[in-house]
Amino acid sequence: MSGLAISASLKTQRDLAADVNRLASGLRVNSAADDPSGLAIAESLQTRVQGLDQGVHEIQNAGNALSVAEGAMSSISSILQRMRALVVEARSDLLSSGDRTDLQSELDQLRLEIDRIAANTSFNGRALLDGSASSTPALSSRALIINADLAGGGSLIDTTIDPNAPYIPANAPQFVNLLSVDSYDPVGDNLNITVTIGSQEASFGPEQTVSGLQVPNGTNYPSVLLPPAPGQPTFLQSSQNGMGPQVLGFNIGTLTPGDVGKSALIISLPAQFKANGSALQINTGDAEGAVLSVDIPGLSSTNLGVNEVILGDDLENQAAEYRIDYAITTLGGVRASVGAQSVSLQEAANSGNVASVNTQASESAIRDLNVGAAVTTFTRDQIQSQFQTRLVADAEKLSKVFATLVADSIVR
Repeated sequence: MSGLAISASLKTQRDLAADVNRLASGLRVNSAADDPSGLAIAESLQTRVQGLDQGVHEIQNAGNALSVAEGAMSSISSILQRMRALVVEARSDLLSSGDRTDLQSELDQLRLEIDRIAANTSFNGRALLDGSASSTPALSSRALIINADLAGGGSLIDTTIDPNAPYIPANAPQFVNLLSVDSYDPVGDNLNITVTIGSQEASFGPEQTVSGLQVPNGTNYPSVLLPPAPGQPTFLQSSQNGMGPQVLGFNIGTLTPGDVGKSALIISLPAQFKANGSALQINTGDAEGAVLSVDIPGLSSTNLGVNEVILGDDLENQAAEYRIDYAITTLGGVRASVGAQSVSLQEAANSGNVASVNTQASESAIRDLNVGAAVTTFTRDQIQSQFQTRLVADAEKLSKVFATLVADSIVR
């Protein structure tokens, strides 16, 4: 009887020690022995919670980086607005040559400031605006076509018949080309057009003007030239007053008398530059390979098309103004994209926080202790332990009394 009581007492003591351990830690599962399968599940859930929490932290860092980029873009936008105001001012005939020189000096400094911002804007040592944070490929030399409104929605420049029109060779000097429909000759049923090409680069040479070209009514090529064919632009223009390398090829659209007085500009834009790198990958911590991509294009003056804004005659000033307008529009699109990515990151962070809280609740249901039930069990085990201790003590006392009585009876 005494051995059974002692064994029960020892078991109660072990249970009581486990109760104390659980109450002290606040956990139901302190070791694998407490709940082997439950511990494995809880550890897996805890791993996911920690990954989600770190992922939210990384997402917030990415949002901060976008805020830094957006601040720099805001500064570039203000610079472009100032540059446009200067070009508009330069188109006034009331300015002296000294005034235009001062305007040009400010334009040059503003362009340098755009490049400085693009090169030096960084987050934690990571460049943001040099193109290394983007997977978007750099654009090659291209044209900006500005057409006057034409009857019937036509175009003075044909961009459909020739897949390369307007064609701009790589590394061509930056230029501006003006095509205008001057008059209509009803006798010959021809339209008279003038083509002028110039540049803001000194190496280009003087402006080239070809006037008196006659285009038969309802056609899209001068009478002295052959009809355009796909891949073969009709107009081929070169620098150095026609003696230098070819810089532009294009086809005109179909002309009618209704186009008299209309004109179109072709303004070249330089090939963009992109530093080595790709879009930034942000691990959300949700699962292996779960990442968000943050893409910030390069915003140097070359990429925005304002690396050469040189004031000159009215044609060059028009080109400068349109190029700055293009830069403002381009920058606005990039800022909208960055803003959308910021919103997306915020939503991802919110989603990560919700997932973390819910996953942590699931882990808590397995690992954490039900304190009320544990206190009840602890109190029960305490009472039982005290009772068993008293019982064992009484049993030992009775055993000694019984042994004494037995010894006395033997003596007698």
